[in-house]
Amino acid sequence: MARFDYIVAASLLHDEAGIGNIFDEYEPLLRRAGGLRRSGDYRPEAEVLPFYFILTGGTEAFVLESLERLDRSRYLGRKHPLILIAHGKHNSLPAALELAAWARQQGRASQVVQLAGADDPVGRAELEEAARVANSLAGMGESRIGLVGEPSSWLVASRQSADTVEASWGARIIPIPFERLTGAMEAQRKRGGARLPDDFIRGASFRREASDEDLGKSEVILEALKTLVDDERLDALSLRCFDLLSLDGSTGCYALSRLAAEGIDAGCEGDVPSVLALRWVRLLSGNAGWMANPSVIRKGEGGWGSMLLAHCTVPLSLVPAYGIRSHFESGRGAALCGTLPKGPVTLLRIGGPKLDQVWAAEGRLKESPAEEGLCRTQAVIEVSNSDIDALLDAPLGNHLVMALGGWVGLIDRYIRWAGLSRV
Repeated sequence: MARFDYIVAASLLHDEAGIGNIFDEYEPLLRRAGGLRRSGDYRPEAEVLPFYFILTGGTEAFVLESLERLDRSRYLGRKHPLILIAHGKHNSLPAALELAAWARQQGRASQVVQLAGADDPVGRAELEEAARVANSLAGMGESRIGLVGEPSSWLVASRQSADTVEASWGARIIPIPFERLTGAMEAQRKRGGARLPDDFIRGASFRREASDEDLGKSEVILEALKTLVDDERLDALSLRCFDLLSLDGSTGCYALSRLAAEGIDAGCEGDVPSVLALRWVRLLSGNAGWMANPSVIRKGEGGWGSMLLAHCTVPLSLVPAYGIRSHFESGRGAALCGTLPKGPVTLLRIGGPKLDQVWAAEGRLKESPAEEGLCRTQAVIEVSNSDIDALLDAPLGNHLVMALGGWVGLIDRYIRWAGLSRV
């Protein structure tokens, strides 16, 4: 559950006992939704604007004064959404609507959540979703994303600058020369290399191609990347992975799969939009996403088509069963051939010159095949023809990110609040 702070706004003109009773009525619901009451003059530690519980009308000036204080703090240079909680008495809703209209005039996103009673499941769900999106907005603004090496040469539409990333998403791109990775790998070898990942080997249902030497090299890469994560305080990273083939005879597939499973969102090929999407998905859903190539996209009858996604870097945490194979294109290194669970999924792509465009769709994972001639982990996903049209008419790049579960509602809310656009 996402947490949120809230400030109570009440006019002195209203009966103190009466408005106290109203607060007492709604406080348990707010607490169960993740809310913590704060005083009107507090300075929040977290980089999330507090919500405002509008107990009565006549509180507009109080809220504006509170916002003015908060807007002078360091973290609200990028305007965060104004979330107003209302109820059905004491002119609460009219005041909330006036404040929401003011916010829109100022270029700030806003949302009014009206509670229908102390046991309002719809209102509680709205609060929880608003808190999740508000926290993900703040989380993106606090994120440090390492770019290890330059984007791969073929990513001609996916090499936006660090300034562009920060302007649209707030995240900081930390450039890390590839030599720092190879230096960390060499230091790891001098310490005796890395132990074979026995737990990973025991958990596999089969093993092909990848030798003990391949797995040992992959473990060295993992430990070296962890060194960079610790040194640079990274939340995510993207690796120019193919250079490892010529330098070390290995790949980053296994290391990226393990990092993502351990909470560090990890993409390959130096793809900046994709690692942004991986980070975004985790902040919204709480789980890792999977960066993959759309190998086949096909419209079908009845309004539904399908996609075949494939890639070698699926997070270990997403696959209940897996085998160990090599990296597909090179036949080197170690990679997961995972079986993804059937059920609802969300597909996502960020792109455009300013990284302010988003394609998103919900679908259903129908099958997780293991065909030759494709990257090792594969997924067949049922997607609507209209979403396929939107993707093919205005593609944003070659990789998509998949998340388990349905998240388009939260994605759309984030897009509105952040001033992005949906394609």
